[in-house]
Amino acid sequence: FSIELQLPKRTPFSQIKNHMRRDLSHVDRDVSLRFTEDPSQPSKIEVLVGDLLTHNLIFRLPEIRVPEKKVGPRIAIIIDDMGPSRRRARQLINLEAPLTLSFFPSSSNSGKLAQEALEKGKEVILHMPMEPKGFPGINPGKGALLMSMTDEELHRQIRENLDTIPSIKGVNNHMGSRFMENEHRVNILMQELKARELFFLDSRTTADTVGYRTAKELGIKTGQRDVFLDNNRSDEAEIRKNISELAEIAKNEGKAIGIGHPHPATIRSLRDMIPRLKETGIEIVPLSELMK
Repeated sequence: FSIELQLPKRTPFSQIKNHMRRDLSHVDRDVSLRFTEDPSQPSKIEVLVGDLLTHNLIFRLPEIRVPEKKVGPRIAIIIDDMGPSRRRARQLINLEAPLTLSFFPSSSNSGKLAQEALEKGKEVILHMPMEPKGFPGINPGKGALLMSMTDEELHRQIRENLDTIPSIKGVNNHMGSRFMENEHRVNILMQELKARELFFLDSRTTADTVGYRTAKELGIKTGQRDVFLDNNRSDEAEIRKNISELAEIAKNEGKAIGIGHPHPATIRSLRDMIPRLKETGIEIVPLSELMK
Protein backbone atom coordinates (compact mmCIF):
# COMPACT_ATOMS: atom_id res chain seq x y z
CA PHE A 1 0.00 0.00 0.00
CA SER A 2 0.99 3.64 -0.50
CA ILE A 3 1.82 6.09 2.26
CA GLU A 4 2.38 9.81 1.67
CA LEU A 5 4.86 11.50 4.01
CA GLN A 6 6.16 15.03 4.28
CA LEU A 7 9.90 15.41 4.65
CA PRO A 8 10.83 17.23 7.86
CA LYS A 9 12.33 20.66 7.38
CA ARG A 10 16.10 20.63 6.81
CA THR A 11 16.12 16.81 6.38
CA PRO A 12 17.49 15.76 2.98
CA PHE A 13 16.01 12.75 1.20
CA SER A 14 19.48 11.13 1.13
CA GLN A 15 19.41 10.96 4.92
CA ILE A 16 16.06 9.12 4.87
CA LYS A 17 17.47 6.63 2.33
CA ASN A 18 20.55 5.87 4.43
CA HIS A 19 18.54 5.33 7.61
CA MET A 20 16.11 2.98 5.89
CA ARG A 21 18.93 0.94 4.29
CA ARG A 22 20.62 0.55 7.66
CA ASP A 23 17.48 -0.28 9.65
CA LEU A 24 15.96 -2.73 7.16
CA SER A 25 19.24 -4.60 6.67
CA HIS A 26 18.73 -6.06 10.18
CA VAL A 27 15.15 -7.19 9.52
CA ASP A 28 15.26 -9.73 6.70
CA ARG A 29 17.67 -10.46 3.87
CA ASP A 30 14.73 -10.72 1.47
CA VAL A 31 13.73 -7.08 2.11
CA SER A 32 15.06 -4.65 -0.48
CA LEU A 33 14.50 -1.00 -1.35
CA ARG A 34 14.00 0.69 -4.68
CA PHE A 35 14.45 4.48 -4.90
CA THR A 36 12.93 6.93 -7.35
CA GLU A 37 14.30 10.49 -7.47
CA ASP A 38 12.87 12.74 -10.16
CA PRO A 39 13.28 16.51 -9.52
CA SER A 40 9.85 17.13 -11.07
CA GLN A 41 8.09 14.52 -8.87
CA PRO A 42 7.95 13.63 -5.17
CA SER A 43 10.73 11.22 -4.13
CA LYS A 44 9.67 7.58 -3.61
CA ILE A 45 10.94 4.52 -1.76
CA GLU A 46 9.44 1.14 -2.72
CA VAL A 47 9.81 -1.66 -0.16
CA LEU A 48 9.97 -5.16 -1.64
CA VAL A 49 9.97 -8.57 0.04
CA GLY A 50 11.47 -10.80 -2.58
CA ASP A 51 9.72 -9.74 -5.76
CA LEU A 52 6.60 -8.56 -3.93
CA LEU A 53 6.04 -4.78 -3.56
CA THR A 54 4.68 -4.28 -0.04
CA HIS A 55 5.00 -0.53 0.57
CA ASN A 56 5.18 2.56 -1.62
CA LEU A 57 6.47 5.52 0.44
CA ILE A 58 5.99 8.91 -1.19
CA PHE A 59 7.99 11.77 0.30
CA ARG A 60 6.79 15.31 -0.37
CA LEU A 61 8.96 18.37 0.23
CA PRO A 62 8.09 20.47 3.28
CA GLU A 63 5.86 23.45 2.64
CA ILE A 64 7.85 26.65 2.59
CA ARG A 65 5.83 29.59 3.76
CA VAL A 66 7.00 32.94 2.46
CA PRO A 67 6.09 35.65 4.95
CA GLU A 68 3.81 38.28 3.46
CA LYS A 69 5.44 41.62 2.97
CA LYS A 70 3.88 44.08 5.35
CA VAL A 71 2.58 47.10 3.45
CA GLY A 72 2.34 50.35 5.36
CA PRO A 73 0.23 53.40 4.55
CA ARG A 74 0.71 54.60 0.99
CA ILE A 75 -0.21 57.83 -0.79
CA ALA A 76 -0.15 58.90 -4.41
CA ILE A 77 0.33 62.58 -5.20
CA ILE A 78 -0.82 63.68 -8.64
CA ILE A 79 0.16 67.06 -10.06
CA ASP A 80 -2.40 68.23 -12.62
CA ASP A 81 -2.12 70.97 -15.27
CA MET A 82 1.38 69.97 -16.35
CA GLY A 83 2.78 71.39 -19.59
CA PRO A 84 2.32 75.16 -19.83
CA SER A 85 5.19 76.06 -17.47
CA ARG A 86 8.49 74.35 -18.23
CA ARG A 87 10.25 75.84 -15.21
CA ARG A 88 7.66 74.64 -12.68
CA ALA A 89 7.35 71.28 -14.41
CA ARG A 90 11.09 70.71 -14.06
CA GLN A 91 11.00 71.69 -10.38
CA LEU A 92 8.44 68.93 -9.84
CA ILE A 93 10.23 66.45 -12.08
CA ASN A 94 13.38 66.91 -9.97
CA LEU A 95 11.68 66.38 -6.60
CA GLU A 96 12.96 63.25 -4.84
CA ALA A 97 9.64 61.41 -4.74
CA PRO A 98 7.68 59.23 -7.19
CA LEU A 99 5.03 61.84 -7.99
CA THR A 100 2.53 61.18 -10.77
CA LEU A 101 2.45 64.01 -13.31
CA SER A 102 -0.68 64.69 -15.36
CA PHE A 103 -0.03 66.52 -18.64
CA PHE A 104 -2.45 68.49 -20.80
CA PRO A 105 -2.76 67.01 -24.31
CA SER A 106 -2.87 70.47 -25.90
CA SER A 107 0.35 71.99 -24.50
CA SER A 108 3.27 72.14 -26.93
CA ASN A 109 5.64 71.39 -24.02
CA SER A 110 3.84 68.27 -22.81
CA GLY A 111 5.57 65.66 -24.95
CA LYS A 112 9.14 66.76 -24.16
CA LEU A 113 8.44 67.35 -20.46
CA ALA A 114 6.68 63.99 -20.16
CA GLN A 115 9.79 62.29 -21.55
CA GLU A 116 11.98 64.15 -19.05
CA ALA A 117 9.64 63.03 -16.26
CA LEU A 118 9.88 59.41 -17.34
CA GLU A 119 13.68 59.58 -17.39
CA LYS A 120 13.56 60.82 -13.78
CA GLY A 121 11.36 57.89 -12.73
CA LYS A 122 8.09 59.76 -12.56
CA GLU A 123 4.81 58.24 -13.72
CA VAL A 124 3.00 60.12 -16.48
CA ILE A 125 -0.75 60.31 -17.12
CA LEU A 126 -2.98 62.45 -19.37
CA HIS A 127 -5.07 65.32 -17.97
CA MET A 128 -8.15 64.97 -20.18
CA PRO A 129 -10.05 68.30 -20.54
CA MET A 130 -13.83 68.00 -20.29
CA GLU A 131 -16.82 70.30 -20.28
CA PRO A 132 -17.61 71.85 -16.88
CA LYS A 133 -20.79 73.41 -15.61
CA GLY A 134 -20.64 77.06 -16.63
CA PHE A 135 -19.20 76.33 -20.08
CA PRO A 136 -18.42 78.32 -22.27
CA GLY A 137 -17.85 80.98 -19.60
CA ILE A 138 -15.53 78.47 -17.92
CA ASN A 139 -13.23 77.12 -20.62
CA PRO A 140 -11.51 73.70 -20.17
CA GLY A 141 -9.12 74.45 -23.02
CA LYS A 142 -8.17 72.97 -26.36
CA GLY A 143 -9.09 69.34 -27.01
CA ALA A 144 -11.95 69.31 -24.49
CA LEU A 145 -14.64 66.63 -24.58
CA LEU A 146 -17.88 68.56 -25.05
CA MET A 147 -21.53 67.68 -24.55
CA SER A 148 -22.34 69.02 -28.03
CA MET A 149 -20.10 66.42 -29.72
CA THR A 150 -21.55 63.41 -31.50
CA ASP A 151 -20.40 59.95 -30.40
CA GLU A 152 -18.08 59.77 -33.40
CA GLU A 153 -16.59 63.19 -32.62
CA LEU A 154 -16.02 62.14 -29.01
CA HIS A 155 -14.23 58.95 -30.01
CA ARG A 156 -12.04 60.91 -32.41
CA GLN A 157 -11.17 63.64 -29.88
CA ILE A 158 -10.35 61.12 -27.14
CA ARG A 159 -8.03 59.19 -29.47
CA GLU A 160 -6.37 62.38 -30.65
CA ASN A 161 -5.73 63.44 -27.04
CA LEU A 162 -4.40 60.03 -26.01
CA ASP A 163 -2.03 59.95 -28.99
CA THR A 164 -0.28 63.18 -27.91
CA ILE A 165 1.67 61.38 -25.14
CA PRO A 166 2.15 57.68 -26.01
CA SER A 167 3.89 56.86 -22.69
CA ILE A 168 0.91 57.50 -20.37
CA LYS A 169 -0.23 54.88 -17.86
CA GLY A 170 -3.69 56.36 -17.32
CA VAL A 171 -6.00 59.35 -17.46
CA ASN A 172 -7.70 61.74 -15.06
CA ASN A 173 -10.22 64.46 -15.81
CA HIS A 174 -9.56 68.19 -16.07
CA MET A 175 -12.74 70.03 -15.02
CA GLY A 176 -15.61 67.95 -16.44
CA SER A 177 -18.24 68.64 -13.78
CA ARG A 178 -20.94 68.41 -16.48
CA PHE A 179 -19.37 65.75 -18.69
CA MET A 180 -18.60 63.35 -15.82
CA GLU A 181 -22.26 63.21 -14.80
CA ASN A 182 -23.35 61.84 -18.19
CA GLU A 183 -23.22 58.05 -18.18
CA HIS A 184 -23.38 57.61 -21.96
CA ARG A 185 -20.51 59.99 -22.66
CA VAL A 186 -18.37 58.68 -19.81
CA ASN A 187 -18.92 55.18 -21.20
CA ILE A 188 -17.47 56.29 -24.55
CA LEU A 189 -14.35 57.56 -22.75
CA MET A 190 -14.00 54.30 -20.82
CA GLN A 191 -14.28 52.22 -24.02
CA GLU A 192 -11.23 54.03 -25.41
CA LEU A 193 -9.27 53.64 -22.16
CA LYS A 194 -10.08 49.94 -21.93
CA ALA A 195 -8.93 49.37 -25.52
CA ARG A 196 -5.52 50.81 -24.56
CA GLU A 197 -5.37 49.19 -21.11
CA LEU A 198 -5.17 52.56 -19.35
CA PHE A 199 -6.42 53.23 -15.81
CA PHE A 200 -8.77 56.06 -14.87
CA LEU A 201 -8.52 58.35 -11.87
CA ASP A 202 -11.76 60.17 -11.10
CA SER A 203 -10.75 63.65 -9.94
CA ARG A 204 -14.25 64.07 -8.47
CA THR A 205 -14.92 67.59 -9.75
CA THR A 206 -18.61 66.88 -9.12
CA ALA A 207 -20.29 64.90 -6.34
CA ASP A 208 -22.51 63.28 -8.99
CA THR A 209 -19.67 61.84 -11.08
CA VAL A 210 -20.24 58.41 -12.63
CA GLY A 211 -16.59 57.94 -13.63
CA TYR A 212 -15.38 55.64 -10.86
CA ARG A 213 -18.48 53.44 -10.98
CA THR A 214 -18.47 53.15 -14.79
CA ALA A 215 -14.78 52.24 -14.88
CA LYS A 216 -15.30 49.51 -12.27
CA GLU A 217 -18.28 48.09 -14.16
CA LEU A 218 -16.17 47.84 -17.33
CA GLY A 219 -13.26 46.17 -15.53
CA ILE A 220 -10.93 49.18 -15.84
CA LYS A 221 -8.42 49.81 -13.07
CA THR A 222 -9.63 52.89 -11.27
CA GLY A 223 -9.56 55.04 -8.16
CA GLN A 224 -10.78 58.41 -6.96
CA ARG A 225 -9.31 61.53 -5.47
CA ASP A 226 -9.45 61.87 -1.68
CA VAL A 227 -8.01 65.37 -1.16
CA PHE A 228 -7.41 68.45 -3.29
CA LEU A 229 -4.17 69.80 -1.85
CA ASP A 230 -4.21 73.39 -3.07
CA ASN A 231 -7.68 74.81 -3.57
CA ASN A 232 -6.12 77.90 -2.01
CA ARG A 233 -3.18 78.08 -4.38
CA SER A 234 -1.06 80.56 -2.39
CA ASP A 235 -1.64 79.46 1.24
CA GLU A 236 1.29 77.22 2.14
CA ALA A 237 0.02 76.55 5.65
CA GLU A 238 -3.27 75.23 4.26
CA ILE A 239 -1.52 73.14 1.61
CA ARG A 240 0.71 71.53 4.26
CA LYS A 241 -2.37 70.91 6.39
CA ASN A 242 -4.06 69.18 3.42
CA ILE A 243 -0.98 67.00 2.85
CA SER A 244 -1.15 66.01 6.52
CA GLU A 245 -4.85 65.19 6.10
CA LEU A 246 -3.93 62.96 3.14
CA ALA A 247 -1.42 61.14 5.35
CA GLU A 248 -4.05 60.61 8.08
CA ILE A 249 -6.46 59.08 5.56
CA ALA A 250 -3.69 56.71 4.44
CA LYS A 251 -2.98 55.71 8.05
CA ASN A 252 -6.66 54.90 8.59
CA GLU A 253 -7.50 53.41 5.19
CA GLY A 254 -4.12 52.05 4.06
CA LYS A 255 -3.96 54.37 1.05
CA ALA A 256 -4.99 57.83 -0.12
CA ILE A 257 -4.86 59.91 -3.31
CA GLY A 258 -4.19 63.64 -3.42
CA ILE A 259 -4.24 66.07 -6.33
CA GLY A 260 -2.23 69.29 -6.51
CA HIS A 261 -1.12 71.73 -9.18
CA PRO A 262 2.19 73.29 -10.25
CA HIS A 263 1.77 76.41 -8.10
CA PRO A 264 4.88 77.83 -6.39
CA ALA A 265 3.30 77.38 -2.94
CA THR A 266 2.47 73.74 -3.72
CA ILE A 267 6.02 73.03 -4.88
CA ARG A 268 7.50 74.64 -1.76
CA SER A 269 5.07 72.71 0.47
CA LEU A 270 5.93 69.40 -1.16
CA ARG A 271 9.66 70.06 -0.75
CA ASP A 272 9.05 70.64 2.94
CA MET A 273 6.55 67.82 3.57
CA ILE A 274 7.95 64.91 1.55
CA PRO A 275 10.82 64.19 4.00
CA ARG A 276 8.38 64.46 6.93
CA LEU A 277 6.00 61.98 5.34
CA LYS A 278 8.83 59.48 4.89
CA GLU A 279 9.92 59.93 8.52
CA THR A 280 6.42 59.05 9.74
CA GLY A 281 6.30 55.83 7.69
CA ILE A 282 4.15 57.13 4.84
CA GLU A 283 5.26 55.77 1.46
CA ILE A 284 4.69 57.88 -1.64
CA VAL A 285 3.97 55.60 -4.60
CA PRO A 286 3.10 55.99 -8.30
CA LEU A 287 -0.65 56.28 -8.81
CA SER A 288 -0.80 53.00 -10.75
CA GLU A 289 0.06 51.11 -7.53
CA LEU A 290 -3.22 52.26 -5.94
CA MET A 291 -5.47 51.58 -8.91
CA LYS A 292 -7.70 48.50 -8.59
